[in-house]
Amino acid sequence: TTGGRALSRPRVFLARGKMPAYGSSLGEIEAAEACGAALLPLRTKKRGPAQRSPEGEVDIIDEALTYYRANVLFATFSMSTGADRTMAYLTLFIGYCMKLLDRVGDVREAQRKVLEVGARPFAVPGDPEWVLGTMFPAPSSRTESDAFKAYFKQAREETAERLLAKLYKEDGTKNKWWAMFGKRKFMGLEMKDL
Repeated sequence: TTGGRALSRPRVFLARGKMPAYGSSLGEIEAAEACGAALLPLRTKKRGPAQRSPEGEVDIIDEALTYYRANVLFATFSMSTGADRTMAYLTLFIGYCMKLLDRVGDVREAQRKVLEVGARPFAVPGDPEWVLGTMFPAPSSRTESDAFKAYFKQAREETAERLLAKLYKEDGTKNKWWAMFGKRKFMGLEMKDL
């Protein structure tokens, strides 16, 4: 990289008799938490509460996108740090976007759909629609719930935008090496609309 943090070697989780899943290498970064998820710096120009990560440094969205195709192949994912929870949520969201864009062949239509996804309300831990169950503790206050929503709204918008760059080639056609993972479910779970 250019002076920033390179994508370091991920932590690999081994479950007995299972293949390893890739966890976040950003777990040692000190960051505020909401509902057990680390509110890590993001490399984004989108408005929101996240601190800005310097250009050229790897952020949690880079990690989630880099390890998405590997992690959706595993039935388990160990969440030992807040960064792992953030990565798990973003991986689940990437799968949601991939399913949403499964039949969209045109990049312009995909961009329109991704903008809609960013504006939609979404579940937080403790809501009945929350698909990650007790892997994330419920918010202890309205402030914590609002912090979770604000951070992940910003992270979802940035993740969806970066996903388009991977899912579609420069000529606007779908990248089949990414699109084929659209039907996979992370940990057998699927994010749903509110």
